[in-house]
Amino acid sequence: MQTAIQTVPFNKLKLTREAAITLLGGSSDYAFLMHEYLDSLFDQGDQLFHIQGGYQLFDEVSFHQSTHEVSIEHVSFDVKKVVFNMLKRSSKVAVFVCTCGEEIHHLSRQYMQEGDLLKGYVYDLFGSLVVESGMDLIQESLQKEMKQEGFKITNRYSPGYCGWDVAQQKKLFSLFSSQFDFVQLTDSCLMQPIKSVSGMIGIGSDVKYSDYTCNICDLKNCLYKNLKRND
Repeated sequence: MQTAIQTVPFNKLKLTREAAITLLGGSSDYAFLMHEYLDSLFDQGDQLFHIQGGYQLFDEVSFHQSTHEVSIEHVSFDVKKVVFNMLKRSSKVAVFVCTCGEEIHHLSRQYMQEGDLLKGYVYDLFGSLVVESGMDLIQESLQKEMKQEGFKITNRYSPGYCGWDVAQQKKLFSLFSSQFDFVQLTDSCLMQPIKSVSGMIGIGSDVKYSDYTCNICDLKNCLYKNLKRND
């Protein structure tokens, strides 16, 4: 079983002020304040964020068309039809997790409790952008590694997407080795730190990666879907 874990410096993220302000609603009456908060976040990024993530590769995978289940080392996931169809041609699967640390969530809550709801909102959303951007780089590393072996990868898919029950996070985390203890799962399937992402990526010679898959996803509060709408 192949494992890769990496720390991602904030200044290496492909995250721009322009993308962030678009997601925040930069044309609103509060645009000036949002720009001010974002400037501070970008300036302090190296101190605020501790981005760590990685993946484990599993060769023992099988796909069950009738039930839309993916089995990894005898752990079965009911990923539902949409995700199943994206993964079913895979010959192996990467199970991933990534976090940007605790501090941004604590700051967001602090500002909200103090009554500064806008600042709390900006900090909360920016934390989500950072962890997704960190995972983008880890996924790029996986893609390059697999290309050297003659494989392609799919997009990444997480519990909670396209009908995949978020409660199956428990099964997902059961696959991680102790090296991935930088993210923990609560009994209610909430990841700690809060600003974390996890899921699966398919790997194979006959899989596809798409730059835009929002048309197949029913997730209403997705950062990337909202960004695409504003393009």
